[in-house]
Amino acid sequence: MNYFEFKQQLLKDSYTKDEEFHRLRKEDLRCAKAYEEAMEFEKTLKNALQIKAPDNLKDSIILRQTTNQKETLSFKNYAMAASLLFSFIFASFFWYNSQPNTVEEYISRAFIDESNVPLSAKPIELAKIKSVFADFKTGVNGDLGKVVFIHNCHTPNGTGVHMVVSTDQGLVTVYYMPRTNLDQKRVEFDIDRSKASLVAMEKGSIAIIADTEQQLASIEPVLQNNLYFL
Repeated sequence: MNYFEFKQQLLKDSYTKDEEFHRLRKEDLRCAKAYEEAMEFEKTLKNALQIKAPDNLKDSIILRQTTNQKETLSFKNYAMAASLLFSFIFASFFWYNSQPNTVEEYISRAFIDESNVPLSAKPIELAKIKSVFADFKTGVNGDLGKVVFIHNCHTPNGTGVHMVVSTDQGLVTVYYMPRTNLDQKRVEFDIDRSKASLVAMEKGSIAIIADTEQQLASIEPVLQNNLYFL
């Protein structure tokens, strides 16, 4: 089960006993956040629907002695409940649809949201780069270029590596996603004015974002040749 399948299960049955569902809920930060938001929504919805009926409602129905004022108030209460119900249904719909449904959408959002990461004035030492990749049982065989930012990051299926490489043509952003497998070897797409590629690796996949296709083509073999899996 991946993050997107987790969301679908959450929408269908948030109280499922599926072991893989609950493993992701505990281990994956994005899944945990989605679960927390869904539970909060259900709690709010239940509170909205818990409108207490008037104490004399039964007698009023039987004896038809409710005054017009009470009838109007009762109608307003139930109309308010219906309005809240529809509001939360629409809110749930838009919340679910606002979540990324593909790896491309996920990377697009991550790239835009993390466009202002602090860049190092000097290239980051290879030892530091190796230590970050080692957390994901991945080794670095050689030089990856002038890396000016590297850190753990969220990915569609857990965590991975967010890296920025400075080249003569400009900055290249890389997302290493060790637990995100692709249905095909390569996916090309655009993020605003930038070019992006998703590339299947022996283990997981990588996303590369740059200004030009030439930059993508130059950095991809560097990653393919210098990353190996422990």
